[in-house]
Amino acid sequence: MRVRGNVLRMLPKPADVVSHIRRCPETSTRDLAKFWKIEQDGFQEFARALFDLQRQGVLVRVPVLGWCLTESVPYRVGTLRVNNRGQGFVRVRHSDDEKEDIFVRPQHLGSGSAGDVVMVKISKPPRRERGRASDFGDRLRQGRVVDVVERSRRLIKGRFVKTRLGGVVHPLDGHHLDEIGIPQAEIADAKNGDCVMVRLLPAGRGDTTARGQVALRIVDEGSYQSDLDLLCVQYEFPAFFSKVVEAEARKPPAMKNGQRWPDREDLREYRIFTIDPIGAKDFDDAVSLEETDDGHVKLGVHIADVSHFVQPNSVLHDEARRRGTSVYLSGRVIPMLPERLSNELCSLRPGEDRLTKTVWMTFDAHGELLSTDVSRSVIRSQRRFTYEEVLSILEPDSVAKTGTEVPEDSREWGDVLRRMADLRDLLAAKRYDRGALSLDIPKLSVTLNDRGDVTELLREERDGARSLIEEFMVAANEAVALFHVEKGFPLAARVHPSPDLERFAEFRNLLKALGFRFHGEPDARRLQRLIEKLADDPLSSVVQLALLRTMGHAEYAAGRDLHFALATTYYCHFTSPIRRFPDLLMHQILDGYFDGSMKTGARKQLWKERLAQCLPEASELERRAEEAEREMTKLRLIRYLQSRIGEDMTGRVSFVHPFGFFVRVEETLIEGLVHVSSLRDDYYDYDREGCRLKARRKKQSYAVGDLVRVVLSDVDPDRREISFRLVKKLGSRERR
Repeated sequence: MRVRGNVLRMLPKPADVVSHIRRCPETSTRDLAKFWKIEQDGFQEFARALFDLQRQGVLVRVPVLGWCLTESVPYRVGTLRVNNRGQGFVRVRHSDDEKEDIFVRPQHLGSGSAGDVVMVKISKPPRRERGRASDFGDRLRQGRVVDVVERSRRLIKGRFVKTRLGGVVHPLDGHHLDEIGIPQAEIADAKNGDCVMVRLLPAGRGDTTARGQVALRIVDEGSYQSDLDLLCVQYEFPAFFSKVVEAEARKPPAMKNGQRWPDREDLREYRIFTIDPIGAKDFDDAVSLEETDDGHVKLGVHIADVSHFVQPNSVLHDEARRRGTSVYLSGRVIPMLPERLSNELCSLRPGEDRLTKTVWMTFDAHGELLSTDVSRSVIRSQRRFTYEEVLSILEPDSVAKTGTEVPEDSREWGDVLRRMADLRDLLAAKRYDRGALSLDIPKLSVTLNDRGDVTELLREERDGARSLIEEFMVAANEAVALFHVEKGFPLAARVHPSPDLERFAEFRNLLKALGFRFHGEPDARRLQRLIEKLADDPLSSVVQLALLRTMGHAEYAAGRDLHFALATTYYCHFTSPIRRFPDLLMHQILDGYFDGSMKTGARKQLWKERLAQCLPEASELERRAEEAEREMTKLRLIRYLQSRIGEDMTGRVSFVHPFGFFVRVEETLIEGLVHVSSLRDDYYDYDREGCRLKARRKKQSYAVGDLVRVVLSDVDPDRREISFRLVKKLGSRERR
């Protein structure tokens, strides 16, 4: 159970709670607290932990009855989706026997809204033998929403109408809610007739009408600034730093070149340099490489010493914890730390003295790690490289593709970069030999002009320059994690669970439908061999996307645990303390090593408790930031696509649901839905085993991997949805 503070030691493990409720169902929160001897000061944390299990779908608190396991009652918890016709579909969470959505008719949605986590009561099983294929009530289990467990962050657009008691908002764009009540205290600056964005308030048990608060008054809808304001409000990102935080960031004096730092390793004469994207403003990592007298190579990864300026329990520390991470919205950064630190004192700018922590790693000719050391240091970066510049030196043939000319100083830096590339290849081979997994899925990147409008869609793929830095950062993160464990220090680990077994069973089923085989449990080494085997196969991206869906989120944990994709139990985040709070914590723990305070058991215990408090929050904040970044990219993309409605595109079916199939356009990586209701030539049923929609009368079907021609038919900025209309099927899912 996720809890905070000293209450952690008082609470039972989730598995023990589940076991007890299995023996004694229909138990109240008070009775459970009494059984586990939870004191009054820990009751709220205990109740919060129970509701966290409900959000995960493990337990349900049934009206009147109390806490039950989902296996024993007709109640399920899941995420609600709502289509354009107001029909709801609840994707059930954490249930071994529930493999399809639960259909909810519009009149049974209650106060539930798209994206909410809801509790639904199952009322009817599916009746597949009769009814129209487009009538989901006949093909899926039916239910009704009885409670809203957690509100979605998604805001609802509507027209505000002032009333005597406050106001109401009438949702636009066919939202299934007729109106949302706005209490007087939640009107904000809305005027009668304004177009506004509303955040739904938590639902009271049994609420049948929705209540909300005006979160944003819409001005200049569709502009970059309007979308940015929307996302910042939706995800509750702080708009600015407080005066107190800014004042503390201004206290440290400017760094002066040549200043003496007697307690630090002086590396200012070393050939140290940075490699970053063209538009980067904060440079928190630099690298160096040298050969030793005995023929080995010594890799230096030099990370901005942010903890020198951000001490535990300081105002800056608390602000970094509150934000958790920097957020990179297309064209804009919402930093974790004020620019005085992130872009100045802690940015490893060329030609300027900067304080760092250096991870030294010595490797033999086969890429075997021989030794690791960590030190406080001072460096002066000799050069700032962009990825494109490094790539032009390592791979001259890339010049025509990137348009970047080979730098004039390429001869000066070429040797060290090529030696680094050789080491990168050795390190990657070592990781794959031990069973690491690497998915090579291109990402969509958008280019914006000065107004924030999309001018170009790009496929962002790994290349020799990016992989070089990624490989070295992974090596440094592993080395620091191992260093902490060997020293007996607390560890803010980065962990990644094995694939969910139920989802992985579906993945194996997809492989079978595509003509591949994978037997047994998830194994990263065997999965990597499968991916490599499919490298030139047209279905490679389909398989990799499906595999990605089986995996849970990587997160932070106090103490080492498995990182499935990297095939290691020694991993942390250390290399980006400017923009990630867990990295900053690792630096602060190392400070205790350097100043000698980490020798005491009391200090180690204090840090273990701090990590137990901070890391669950950091994981949640990171997921929030990642979601917002995807949403902003998609929102800008949708604005761009509005002028391309009606355009033909070719893509592959990437995923199939009972309600339609998604098509991924490989050229631009746009993904959109072909809804089953738009397939008017026949009625289509969902074939789970075949991962396809199958026509009832004809022999036509649409399966994962099929090549299709589609027309961009609609885009919906409010729902962040892209819709396609099928033109024709170009080919079945065939392998080369």
